[in-house]
Amino acid sequence: MDKDQVEAHSLFNRMQKKQALLDEFEKLRPNWKGSIIRFAGMVLGIAFLIWMYPEIMQQPVLYVFLILIFGMSAELHAESKKINKRIDALHRLLKDDV
Repeated sequence: MDKDQVEAHSLFNRMQKKQALLDEFEKLRPNWKGSIIRFAGMVLGIAFLIWMYPEIMQQPVLYVFLILIFGMSAELHAESKKINKRIDALHRLLKDDV
């Protein structure tokens, strides 16, 4: 291989790595479908608990709020992990540390 072929191959590899980072960046973009699915899962989980343990409804409303708080914290945790991965991908893309 001569010098031009080596440079072309190196440039092609860098372009592939950059494209892979761009694809990862776009894949980690938050979307409305994920939020709706997580919310529906939380509501179904609460409905299941109420169905399994109907005496929960006879307790003070604070127990229901507690369940909602745990569900929201789980959703926020999942979303923050996704955002952090996206920031890391953007950082690598901008730094060009491929």
